[in-house]
Amino acid sequence: MRTSLVTALTAATLLLPVGAASAAEQPVDDLRTVPGLTAEQKAAVEAVEKGSGVAVGLAPKTLPGMESAVTGSRRATYYRGSFLMWARDSVDFGYNGRSVTWTSAYQQAGSVFPNIARNLGIRKYYDTSFNDKFRAANRIGAGVVTPWGDVTVYTSDYIHRLSVSGNGAWSAWSD
Repeated sequence: MRTSLVTALTAATLLLPVGAASAAEQPVDDLRTVPGLTAEQKAAVEAVEKGSGVAVGLAPKTLPGMESAVTGSRRATYYRGSFLMWARDSVDFGYNGRSVTWTSAYQQAGSVFPNIARNLGIRKYYDTSFNDKFRAANRIGAGVVTPWGDVTVYTSDYIHRLSVSGNGAWSAWSD
């Protein structure tokens, strides 16, 4: 008796908030028709619908008219794949509100047989005091790994780009 009462209360607790939220809000068929969207938000919705895979990290908040006295470090990351085959491109960076103080870029990849994921390198191609941009290349495919090299059935190369800013903001996308 006690077990069934606990089960019923748990189910009611989990289901009531979902039902209340769905009754209060109507689903939206087209995100571009939502009132009050800025031009940047509409562009982001269109980019996601086209499948461009844009990831964005927001800058820390500062008071209007005041220069940021915040210094810190963050990590910008672009991830492609699933648990069977994945590639991650990352840039750790420091900022002080006016400039990017340091950067450290690296790549990670992993795969489960018969998938193959390889890192082809990451490099900085744009360097200013406020903004740094990186280009990373990855190769994914399927095949067999041998001591003499990969014997592949197919491979595809992907280019990812990461941009970091002196105010702590970052973005990452795929070409």
